[in-house]
Amino acid sequence: MIKRVICTGGAGKLGMHLACRIVNACDLKIVDLQRPSDPVLADVAFTNTNICDFEALRTQFAGHDAVVHLAAIPNPRTAPADVTFNTNVQGAWSVLQAAEDAGVKRVVVASSDSVFGLSYNPPDWPPQYLPVDEAHPLRPTEFYSLSKRITETIAESFAARGKIEVMVIRPVHVVFPPEYLELKARGADLQNYHFWAYVAPEDVAQAFHLALSAPYEGYEVFTVSAANGLNEVPTLELAAERWGTLPEVRKPEIYQSNPFASVIDISKARARLGYVPEITWRDMLL
Repeated sequence: MIKRVICTGGAGKLGMHLACRIVNACDLKIVDLQRPSDPVLADVAFTNTNICDFEALRTQFAGHDAVVHLAAIPNPRTAPADVTFNTNVQGAWSVLQAAEDAGVKRVVVASSDSVFGLSYNPPDWPPQYLPVDEAHPLRPTEFYSLSKRITETIAESFAARGKIEVMVIRPVHVVFPPEYLELKARGADLQNYHFWAYVAPEDVAQAFHLALSAPYEGYEVFTVSAANGLNEVPTLELAAERWGTLPEVRKPEIYQSNPFASVIDISKARARLGYVPEITWRDMLL
């Protein structure tokens, strides 16, 4: 485990899950606009800094080994389009440039499965193949997804310069407690805009934790999801009904062994990170 870690957005809903997971494993500092509310993090170093304030970030990052960049506007519904786009894109550049200038060796960046251009597009826009993996074409068409696609491009460009290692984690829709009672209905909704994919925040935190110490160099991207979808109808059957025809199935063995497997392929995260999703939507209803 890397010793000195910065977590931007560590006071957010996902950020606190990660911070609580790693707080006893490293020397942690949280960079956010408010202190984390979880009492487990009461004694963690904190700085009130905007992720677009490059000079302040560079000062805060000095002497740290790694940065986990979670801070962002998390969806297209939270803020106006210009605010979302500018915050996410400028914030990503500021964090990566500050990390490079401060001598940080590894940055783990939060992206989103929305970069595939599937989450917020019309329901008649199917994936090119199933399950959707990291190599699937990216075709975002709205401001939030585009901001995340550009974030990935920024991350890749910094890694190509050779001074820092950058890993991008693409979570699917992260489900928090206020949504639990909606899960069964979402699983039955043929037009579900996340294609029945979801993940628990604890499992996303696991992926980021693993990314801090995983052996790699340069630039890597990993998509993370629960193993199953929200659907109670076999995934391929539901996909064929939704789109009128079944997209190409490149890994039929996944659905042969688990008919309810997610539309998202997590094979790479399993193999390279040791990622094992532990929480299902049924667990959330208990």
